[in-house]
Amino acid sequence: MSLRLTDAGLLALAIAGFSAWLAWIRPRLQTENNWPLVYYLGLVVYQKMHSEILSPNFVYGGVLCAMLIRFEFMPEKLVTFVRWLELIVLVYIIWRCVEFALF
Repeated sequence: MSLRLTDAGLLALAIAGFSAWLAWIRPRLQTENNWPLVYYLGLVVYQKMHSEILSPNFVYGGVLCAMLIRFEFMPEKLVTFVRWLELIVLVYIIWRCVEFALF
């Protein structure tokens, strides 16, 4: 295991940490909270800077999930399903960033 102590590696670990934080706090947040959208804005910028690490399909899928959760007229079961999809995206982001930084 070779730790990449470069700027890109440390930034990948920071993104993984923010992703883990969002995955942990997301079930407790109200649906109209703006912090997930701020996170995804930063994630899109990160994906544009380091396109070899994260798949744009997953990043934009996470953005879409975060935007769908904000709709208040959706049934609760659909919101729960979209939250599960977002959790899958966050796990992928954590996995790819840790894999880039540590392996």
